[in-house]
Amino acid sequence: MKHIRTNDLTMMALLTAFCVVGRLLMVFIPNVQPITATLILVTLYMGRLEAIVISSLSILITNFYLGMGIWTIAQILSFWCVILLVVSLDKLTNVKNNKVLQLILCMISGLGYGFLISVMLAPVFGVTNFWAYYVTGMSFDIMHAFGTVFFYIILKNPFIYIINKEMKKRGS
Repeated sequence: MKHIRTNDLTMMALLTAFCVVGRLLMVFIPNVQPITATLILVTLYMGRLEAIVISSLSILITNFYLGMGIWTIAQILSFWCVILLVVSLDKLTNVKNNKVLQLILCMISGLGYGFLISVMLAPVFGVTNFWAYYVTGMSFDIMHAFGTVFFYIILKNPFIYIINKEMKKRGS
Protein backbone atom coordinates (compact mmCIF):
# COMPACT_ATOMS: atom_id res chain seq x y z
CA MET A 1 0.00 0.00 0.00
CA LYS A 2 1.19 3.46 -0.87
CA HIS A 3 2.33 5.62 2.04
CA ILE A 4 0.52 8.98 1.99
CA ARG A 5 2.37 11.92 3.51
CA THR A 6 0.85 15.00 5.13
CA ASN A 7 1.85 17.07 2.11
CA ASP A 8 -0.01 14.63 -0.15
CA LEU A 9 -3.14 14.90 2.00
CA THR A 10 -2.89 18.69 1.94
CA MET A 11 -2.56 18.72 -1.84
CA MET A 12 -5.50 16.33 -2.17
CA ALA A 13 -7.62 18.50 0.13
CA LEU A 14 -6.78 21.63 -1.87
CA LEU A 15 -7.54 19.92 -5.18
CA THR A 16 -10.83 18.59 -3.78
CA ALA A 17 -11.73 22.11 -2.67
CA PHE A 18 -10.80 23.41 -6.14
CA CYS A 19 -13.06 20.81 -7.79
CA VAL A 20 -15.94 21.59 -5.42
CA VAL A 21 -15.70 25.35 -5.87
CA GLY A 22 -15.20 24.98 -9.62
CA ARG A 23 -18.25 22.77 -10.01
CA LEU A 24 -20.42 25.04 -7.88
CA LEU A 25 -19.27 28.19 -9.70
CA MET A 26 -19.95 26.64 -13.11
CA VAL A 27 -23.37 25.18 -12.22
CA PHE A 28 -25.09 27.73 -14.47
CA ILE A 29 -23.53 26.03 -17.55
CA PRO A 30 -24.78 22.41 -17.53
CA ASN A 31 -22.02 19.77 -17.44
CA VAL A 32 -19.20 22.29 -17.86
CA GLN A 33 -16.94 22.13 -14.81
CA PRO A 34 -13.23 21.59 -14.06
CA ILE A 35 -13.51 18.26 -12.23
CA THR A 36 -12.82 15.93 -15.16
CA ALA A 37 -9.83 17.94 -16.40
CA THR A 38 -8.46 18.17 -12.87
CA LEU A 39 -8.85 14.42 -12.37
CA ILE A 40 -7.03 13.68 -15.62
CA LEU A 41 -4.15 15.90 -14.49
CA VAL A 42 -4.10 14.38 -11.01
CA THR A 43 -4.09 10.87 -12.47
CA LEU A 44 -1.25 11.63 -14.87
CA TYR A 45 0.97 13.63 -12.52
CA MET A 46 0.11 12.42 -9.00
CA GLY A 47 -1.46 8.97 -9.26
CA ARG A 48 -4.70 7.05 -9.45
CA LEU A 49 -5.22 6.74 -5.69
CA GLU A 50 -5.15 10.51 -5.31
CA ALA A 51 -7.52 10.91 -8.26
CA ILE A 52 -9.97 8.36 -6.84
CA VAL A 53 -10.04 10.11 -3.46
CA ILE A 54 -10.43 13.58 -5.01
CA SER A 55 -13.18 12.44 -7.38
CA SER A 56 -15.16 10.71 -4.66
CA LEU A 57 -14.93 13.58 -2.19
CA SER A 58 -15.67 16.21 -4.86
CA ILE A 59 -18.87 14.48 -5.95
CA LEU A 60 -20.03 13.78 -2.39
CA ILE A 61 -19.43 17.35 -1.23
CA THR A 62 -20.95 19.07 -4.28
CA ASN A 63 -23.97 16.79 -4.25
CA PHE A 64 -24.73 17.93 -0.70
CA TYR A 65 -25.37 21.32 -2.32
CA LEU A 66 -26.74 20.26 -5.70
CA GLY A 67 -28.75 17.22 -4.71
CA MET A 68 -27.87 13.77 -3.43
CA GLY A 69 -29.40 10.68 -4.98
CA ILE A 70 -28.69 7.38 -6.67
CA TRP A 71 -26.89 9.36 -9.39
CA THR A 72 -24.16 10.17 -6.86
CA ILE A 73 -22.98 6.55 -6.96
CA ALA A 74 -23.11 6.56 -10.77
CA GLN A 75 -21.10 9.79 -10.88
CA ILE A 76 -18.41 8.42 -8.58
CA LEU A 77 -18.18 5.12 -10.47
CA SER A 78 -18.05 6.93 -13.82
CA PHE A 79 -15.17 9.11 -12.62
CA TRP A 80 -13.37 5.98 -11.41
CA CYS A 81 -13.74 4.54 -14.91
CA VAL A 82 -12.33 7.75 -16.41
CA ILE A 83 -9.37 7.49 -14.03
CA LEU A 84 -8.79 3.85 -15.03
CA LEU A 85 -8.94 4.86 -18.70
CA VAL A 86 -6.29 7.54 -18.12
CA VAL A 87 -4.05 5.08 -16.24
CA SER A 88 -4.43 2.45 -18.97
CA LEU A 89 -3.77 4.84 -21.85
CA ASP A 90 -0.79 6.35 -20.07
CA LYS A 91 0.75 2.88 -19.67
CA LEU A 92 0.14 2.07 -23.34
CA THR A 93 1.05 5.38 -24.97
CA ASN A 94 2.69 7.72 -22.43
CA VAL A 95 -0.06 10.34 -22.69
CA LYS A 96 2.01 12.90 -20.74
CA ASN A 97 4.29 13.46 -23.73
CA ASN A 98 1.59 13.82 -26.40
CA LYS A 99 -0.51 17.01 -26.32
CA VAL A 100 -2.90 15.89 -29.06
CA LEU A 101 -3.53 12.59 -27.29
CA GLN A 102 -4.19 14.49 -24.05
CA LEU A 103 -6.91 16.58 -25.72
CA ILE A 104 -8.42 13.49 -27.35
CA LEU A 105 -8.41 11.85 -23.93
CA CYS A 106 -10.28 14.86 -22.52
CA MET A 107 -12.94 14.53 -25.23
CA ILE A 108 -13.27 10.78 -24.74
CA SER A 109 -13.45 11.23 -20.96
CA GLY A 110 -16.23 13.80 -21.19
CA LEU A 111 -18.26 11.69 -23.60
CA GLY A 112 -17.48 8.41 -21.83
CA TYR A 113 -18.46 9.82 -18.45
CA GLY A 114 -21.89 10.77 -19.77
CA PHE A 115 -22.36 7.42 -21.50
CA LEU A 116 -21.50 5.52 -18.31
CA ILE A 117 -23.89 7.67 -16.27
CA SER A 118 -26.64 6.89 -18.78
CA VAL A 119 -25.91 3.16 -18.77
CA MET A 120 -26.04 3.02 -14.97
CA LEU A 121 -29.09 5.23 -14.46
CA ALA A 122 -31.33 4.14 -17.35
CA PRO A 123 -32.41 0.91 -15.58
CA VAL A 124 -32.93 2.77 -12.30
CA PHE A 125 -35.21 5.29 -14.00
CA GLY A 126 -37.10 2.54 -15.84
CA VAL A 127 -35.97 3.63 -19.30
CA THR A 128 -37.20 1.19 -21.93
CA ASN A 129 -35.39 2.66 -24.96
CA PHE A 130 -31.79 3.30 -23.90
CA TRP A 131 -30.59 4.83 -27.16
CA ALA A 132 -33.42 7.38 -27.27
CA TYR A 133 -32.62 8.26 -23.66
CA TYR A 134 -28.91 8.56 -24.38
CA VAL A 135 -29.27 10.62 -27.56
CA THR A 136 -31.62 13.01 -25.77
CA GLY A 137 -28.90 13.85 -23.25
CA MET A 138 -25.97 13.74 -25.66
CA SER A 139 -25.78 17.54 -25.97
CA PHE A 140 -24.86 17.64 -22.27
CA ASP A 141 -22.12 15.05 -22.84
CA ILE A 142 -20.75 17.11 -25.73
CA MET A 143 -20.69 20.19 -23.49
CA HIS A 144 -18.88 18.13 -20.83
CA ALA A 145 -16.31 16.98 -23.40
CA PHE A 146 -15.60 20.49 -24.71
CA GLY A 147 -15.58 21.89 -21.18
CA THR A 148 -13.04 19.27 -20.17
CA VAL A 149 -10.78 20.23 -23.09
CA PHE A 150 -11.17 23.93 -22.23
CA PHE A 151 -10.33 23.47 -18.56
CA TYR A 152 -7.47 21.07 -19.34
CA ILE A 153 -5.83 23.67 -21.59
CA ILE A 154 -6.23 26.35 -18.92
CA LEU A 155 -5.19 24.21 -15.94
CA LYS A 156 -2.37 22.08 -17.32
CA ASN A 157 0.57 24.51 -17.07
CA PRO A 158 -0.29 25.91 -13.62
CA PHE A 159 -0.92 22.37 -12.36
CA ILE A 160 2.42 21.09 -13.65
CA TYR A 161 4.18 24.14 -12.21
CA ILE A 162 2.69 23.51 -8.75
CA ILE A 163 3.43 19.77 -8.88
CA ASN A 164 7.04 20.39 -9.96
CA LYS A 165 7.46 22.98 -7.20
CA GLU A 166 6.14 20.48 -4.65
CA MET A 167 8.47 17.77 -5.96
CA LYS A 168 11.46 20.14 -5.62
CA LYS A 169 10.50 20.76 -1.98
CA ARG A 170 10.49 17.03 -1.34
CA GLY A 171 13.90 16.63 -2.94
CA SER A 172 15.52 19.34 -0.82
